[in-house]
Amino acid sequence: MPWFESITFTSLQFVALWGLIGLAVVLIVLRESSTLVLARDSKGKLEISRAALHRVLEACCEQVRGIASARAHVTRKGKIYHTELRLRIRPDAKLDAIQGYLTQEITDIYHQNLGLKDIGAIEIKIVGVVPDDQTF
Repeated sequence: MPWFESITFTSLQFVALWGLIGLAVVLIVLRESSTLVLARDSKGKLEISRAALHRVLEACCEQVRGIASARAHVTRKGKIYHTELRLRIRPDAKLDAIQGYLTQEITDIYHQNLGLKDIGAIEIKIVGVVPDDQTF
């Protein structure tokens, strides 16, 4: 008689329940936090929410002529911050100039404004083109 025939249906339910609980715990532990700690000392700490960081980067992008809208996504792997910018551009946009300018500006924001030193790749993806506004 094989060993699995002696397992009852309730035992299988019990194992499945504990498996789901274990999976939920792993997902909670591996989830990215909603804030990033920028500075910490004996007096306290300085944090920025991920949404606020994304909005700062998006505002920087949207000030550039030729960019209609931007979406930013920042992830951290170890101590390195990786940035992905998804841009909708206008037809007259100079992509090489935009890429160079945004890379420098985003790096400056990380270093000077936020005090972050470990900056990884800054990926810029063009996801759409917005027609010029033809107003009189």
